[in-house]
Amino acid sequence: MKIVFAGGGTGGHLMAGLSIAQEISCRFPDARIVFFGTNKKNEEGYIGKSDYEFKQIVACKLPSLIRLPLFIFGSLIGIIHSLINLVRIKPDMIIGLGGYGSVLPVLAAYITGIPIVLIEQNVIPGRANLKMARWVDAVLCHWEGSKKRFKRGHVVVTGVPIRSGIIEDESEGGDNPFGLDIQKKTLLIMGGSQGAQAINKVMLQSIPKIQALVPDLQIIHLTGKHGYQEAEEAYNDMGIRSFVSAFYNDIGAAYRLSDLVVSRSGANTLAEITALGIPAILIPYPYATDNHQYWNAYELSSVGGAMIIKQEELTPERVIKLVSDLLTNDESLDNMKKINKSLSKPFAAERVVDKICQMLKEKKTNKSLFSFACPRT
Repeated sequence: MKIVFAGGGTGGHLMAGLSIAQEISCRFPDARIVFFGTNKKNEEGYIGKSDYEFKQIVACKLPSLIRLPLFIFGSLIGIIHSLINLVRIKPDMIIGLGGYGSVLPVLAAYITGIPIVLIEQNVIPGRANLKMARWVDAVLCHWEGSKKRFKRGHVVVTGVPIRSGIIEDESEGGDNPFGLDIQKKTLLIMGGSQGAQAINKVMLQSIPKIQALVPDLQIIHLTGKHGYQEAEEAYNDMGIRSFVSAFYNDIGAAYRLSDLVVSRSGANTLAEITALGIPAILIPYPYATDNHQYWNAYELSSVGGAMIIKQEELTPERVIKLVSDLLTNDESLDNMKKINKSLSKPFAAERVVDKICQMLKEKKTNKSLFSFACPRT
């Protein structure tokens, strides 16, 4: 089996792709998996750590009218580049992960007749996926609410595949690489793959008063690449028990130790939060396309699994009240855990690969193009 993943522009798109790729590799050890990505520096390195192939494809964001000729020229180059690579690889399927990095490879796959699946992670589908839905064989999404927004295409709710190691059997749990006390209330603060300076700043201003209200408080703070030094110094000065890092690979361990998370509301983050049933205070990134992070957060807050603070309303006073009220109310935390757990889709990767196998079997039956079986893990 040969599968191409196309996407990029944000780490979230690639995380879902890697989770699917891991499931494919598990079922088909000899599968060839290739990622088409953009020229963003972190993408090739991120994929490289997984040992999957990475090919940089020319990709262009839709510009202003003044730069439209350059966009058209760049898009033509990108389509040709994608076509050349697809002809060389001869994949059985291309999986579009969303974002501008997926558009030209998916268009090239459509031109060459390669089966196409799109992954839609957000409640409000991305513009690229909405436009491409007419060309593809299936759209696989996380939220029921997304289905009605696609006017065309075969749309199936499978869930967003999450990183391996996020979900762990409780009998194997209890890992604590942070040097913290598992008996104390733990607050996890994070800003997504890029970090969030606005969150870092307000949380550091809020922690001293929260600590006064929650005496056994301890912190895991993942700052992103900006703000680490300032946060580390601040916690040292406060004398609060904490673990501070720019990034942390085993985010599952951080979730499992935490009683409450304060974070952005990217699709992957919410899939992970619900998979483990973590109560959350969500601060949507206000500049996301179509405000999709707000609507992701709304899905959880509307049923009681999370609380939302808009960034323009993010103040120390608001944070102090919400965080302290929740961490001193075990009943509220337990209710939020149950609600979020009920929304989880822990077998999303399996469902996605099941659908891929089904489609390839149908293609084999119709066109005699493929010759493999689809085992189930």
